[in-house]
Amino acid sequence: MIKAAIVEDEQQAVKCLKNCLEKYSEEASVTLDIEAFTDPRAFLSAFRADLDMVFMDIEMPGIDGMETTRRLRKLNRNLPVIFLTSHRDLAIEGYELNAFRFLTKPVEHDRLCRTLAALEAERRRQVRISITKDGRELFLPVEDLLYIKSENIYLSLITQDHTYLIRKKLKDLLPLLPPSMFCQIHRSYVVNLHR
Repeated sequence: MIKAAIVEDEQQAVKCLKNCLEKYSEEASVTLDIEAFTDPRAFLSAFRADLDMVFMDIEMPGIDGMETTRRLRKLNRNLPVIFLTSHRDLAIEGYELNAFRFLTKPVEHDRLCRTLAALEAERRRQVRISITKDGRELFLPVEDLLYIKSENIYLSLITQDHTYLIRKKLKDLLPLLPPSMFCQIHRSYVVNLHR
C-alpha cells in the first residue's frame, strides 16, 4: 500500500490528481491511500510518519508550498515531495528543499507514471541487507539479489557475482524485502521478479 498526501488549495486540481493516481493504481495493481489537504497548516498538524510521498502545490494562500516543505523537513528530512506547479522557474528553490520531482499542472498521467516509477526504483535502491564478510559489515542492495535460498537458520543470498551466507531465518528477512519485487515461490526460495 502506498500512502500519499496531496496538499493543494484548488479542488479541481485535487480531483484531477486523484483521478490520475487511481488510474495508476489500477494499472500497477497497487493499493493507494490518499488524503487531500486544502490548507498546508492542516497538513502539517495532521502529519503522519507513515506517508510514502507528498504532492505539494507551490502557490497557495497563507503559507506556500515551499514554506510548508521547509517546515515538513523538520518533521521528516527524507519524505519524497513532488511539487505541483505551473511555473518551472521555481525548480531551483525546490531542489534546495530536496524535492523529488516537479509536475506541471494540470498533471499528465504519463508524467505521473514516470515519476512514480522513478520513486519506486529509488525506494528499491535504498533497501539494503546487512551482511558480514571477511569481518567487515557490508550493506547489500536488495536489487542486486537474484534469489534467496533458505537452509534452516542460514540464508544464501545469491547475486550475479557472489553468494553470501548469513545467519537469519527467511521469515525475518521477508518483511524487509519490497513485495512488488520479491516473491516466495517455495518455502525455501524467494526470487527477485525483476531479475
